[in-house]
Amino acid sequence: MQLWPGFAFLSIARPAPTPITCIKSSTTFEALISCFDALTVPANFYTDTTYLAAQPSPQELLDFQSLVTALLYVDGNCSSVPIPPSIAGIYAVSLFPSTDSGAQFCIAAESTSEGGAYAKGWGLFAVPATRSAIQRDIHLSAPHPAFDLFTPQQAGALFHAVGARSLFISGRQRMALAEPSTCVVPTGAGTVYYKTDATHDTEEPFFAVNAAIRAYLAANGGCPNPSCAFIQFHGKSASTCPTDTMFVSAGLGRSASSLAWYTDADASRPAVRLAHSLMLAFAATGAIISLPSDNTSTCALTATSNVVGRLLNGVPSGELCTQGATAATASGAFVHVEQAVGVRQDAEGGVRGVGGGVEGGVPRAGGVGV
Repeated sequence: MQLWPGFAFLSIARPAPTPITCIKSSTTFEALISCFDALTVPANFYTDTTYLAAQPSPQELLDFQSLVTALLYVDGNCSSVPIPPSIAGIYAVSLFPSTDSGAQFCIAAESTSEGGAYAKGWGLFAVPATRSAIQRDIHLSAPHPAFDLFTPQQAGALFHAVGARSLFISGRQRMALAEPSTCVVPTGAGTVYYKTDATHDTEEPFFAVNAAIRAYLAANGGCPNPSCAFIQFHGKSASTCPTDTMFVSAGLGRSASSLAWYTDADASRPAVRLAHSLMLAFAATGAIISLPSDNTSTCALTATSNVVGRLLNGVPSGELCTQGATAATASGAFVHVEQAVGVRQDAEGGVRGVGGGVEGGVPRAGGVGV
């Protein structure tokens, strides 16, 4: 058979899958997170075609959610958690002991990479290996790896330090497919949310994982204030909200009713408690921690367009791409933390300070870990 000249340039093979060895090569949980973080699908990696190939099918997405749910029930049986058939060649579940603390974790992560990046980029999910190790009903996440730098390491270290119930780290840089999202479409000039922006598109696996955690909690007593929270860690540039070292919000805007939500009689709301606890933890450093209701801050990073925040704050599923949350339906479970790079980058002082803030802001729930 005769081939057209240049045929080799028309048929470009995908890189061969390479086994991911982070579980075997890492000795501490923090090192494990850094190892996986290096595999984040980078900016401008996808074309429309390769993005569609990396997206989960409807069955794969359901099975990914089922795997997340199964891990939330883990209690010493990590190695026996079944991986649904449709994703058995994509994900592996591993027991990981962190040698520095002796703590053990159950990790669900992709098993192969291609071209130095995750083969799919759906993300990493971790839980304590035993229920007795859970100290707080907190669900931590880093939605924007390789963009909000150091947030995966920060979220991982905090998960390890405070005994949180779960950790999820996205597997894609928010511009991995540099095409605008058709979900959340900003009205302001100059703002673009991309298709692979985990917090602005309901088709990203990050949204599905948070929905699965929410469903698990609904079936197991709910997510009551102040002892339960979904905390997202983000990073801001030095020129954005420059007077705030950390800006804590709950997905509400700056209407009168939204600002009143932060200051009304219900002091049990995790965002408010966390901000006040962070103020105490960082009091000696000169760091400025603010809420939207504080007169000292005009920061616009209130997470009103965050689709996970909208879900947790009671926006109907059919309106998540178009409708912001209101104070009337806000649950208080969603906490959005924007941070200057110094807090994120400080592997010891920053984590110690934020960890102290989290411990003071979200108390241990009765019955957690037993």
